[in-house]
Amino acid sequence: MPRFGLDSLATASMNNPGSLASSLKWRLVGIGVVAVLVCPIAALALEFSAEQTTRNGSQSVTGKIYFQADRWRVEMASPDGPKVAIHRLDKAVTWLLLPNHTYVEMPLRFDQLPQWAPQIQGEVGRRLMGTEQVGGRKTEKYEVTVEVKGQKKVLYQWIAPDIKFSMKTAFADGNWESVYSYVTLGRQPAHLFEIPAGYAKVSMKP
Repeated sequence: MPRFGLDSLATASMNNPGSLASSLKWRLVGIGVVAVLVCPIAALALEFSAEQTTRNGSQSVTGKIYFQADRWRVEMASPDGPKVAIHRLDKAVTWLLLPNHTYVEMPLRFDQLPQWAPQIQGEVGRRLMGTEQVGGRKTEKYEVTVEVKGQKKVLYQWIAPDIKFSMKTAFADGNWESVYSYVTLGRQPAHLFEIPAGYAKVSMKP
């Protein structure tokens, strides 16, 4: 599948599915899928917009995200103009809107689901370390131990208790992190999750 914008960096570190770190990243996004598919009442109640920065090694990228229960939109700036990815869980598709008023349709990848749920799949231990400001909100910083394929790994998570939202998640070794800022809870405009009028569908070049 072609890489695109913020989703590109969020999934770039998954190119080695046999590694422990890669498996853990899949678990981090997996808990978001569980929140939507297994806990529909809670998920349906959550709508938000935010700025999201994802860093993998020395590379980082920032985009704007708009989220509803079964769909979300990521906007990225580029030298060629703004690029937009609309992910539709209800249709199992992703639409990539390009600056030339065309779009590409491709199957949805579940590893692109935003990571906002406070609980982490595979978690076997959690220790409160203190409080910090993250993204303009007071958060509780936790040291979280997860077990993946029989091995344990430590990561850090910053949760905003007032909105029960994971503002930041990072590996203890510092190689990867995902951070939200300017989180605003509330109804998101429906048109953000639809293909705009006048956009023509094209095929992705091999």
